[in-house]
Amino acid sequence: MFLFGSAYPVGKLGVSHFPPYLFAALRSSMLALILIPFWKFQPPPRRLVLPLAGFCMCMGVGAYAPIFAALALSDAVSPIIIGNQLSIPFAVLLGWAILREKVALPVWIAIAAGFAGIVVIAYEPGLLDDLPALGLAVLGGFFYAAATILARQLRDLGSYVLNGWMAFTAVAPLLALSFALETGQIEALSTAGWPDWAAVAHGAIAVSFFGHVAMFSLYRHYEVSQVIPFYALTPVFGILVTILVFPEIPSAQLLLGGAMVIAATYMIGRRQAAS
Repeated sequence: MFLFGSAYPVGKLGVSHFPPYLFAALRSSMLALILIPFWKFQPPPRRLVLPLAGFCMCMGVGAYAPIFAALALSDAVSPIIIGNQLSIPFAVLLGWAILREKVALPVWIAIAAGFAGIVVIAYEPGLLDDLPALGLAVLGGFFYAAATILARQLRDLGSYVLNGWMAFTAVAPLLALSFALETGQIEALSTAGWPDWAAVAHGAIAVSFFGHVAMFSLYRHYEVSQVIPFYALTPVFGILVTILVFPEIPSAQLLLGGAMVIAATYMIGRRQAAS
């Protein structure tokens, strides 16, 4: 959870030099190269091609592109971290709407509390200029939730195969977004120093490779109900690292809204894991 939380402030450092979509494409390219020895372009079964394609686009492009764009657009990192945590309520809503999964009343209350927390954050006077970035963070959370719904159909695929295809297929769409919407890519690449490439490596290696491998190992050794509640620590670590890296002190209103979102995600995680 520390690695996942650190992705936001380190990503902010990365998009301070690279255009955000280019940064996302570089991160995916590095991850795909690292995974080749484990993944080896292993084709999925035919019945899983469409769910895998949907997962790759939702996770590799839909989840990451808005987050890095939000980090580049926003002056503050903490609201982006919290806004992205709505992925858990979104996943429950999508499971209810698409898969007809039952949702208990306490979970509905937690979902309402999570969205209410985002409203509290949105009305923080110091964040009025960052509302578009907050909206992008919420959009990224929605696509992350959609990816988790699709991933339920991909349990027969190994973690390396799943992440390998996700990283590889995301590169071209992200580069297309960069060339269509951004400028200065050549200059950013030619002037990048080791701290800039370290930010790319952190996202690809520390967060996506080691972080996801660690989570996969935990799921093999522990019950899901023991693991899922710890996801609520992601924004906690993310905000703590942000405070250490940037001169950014969250306001009381931001902390209140953040506490509402974090408590809601923890409640939903525990209830869904136990069901």
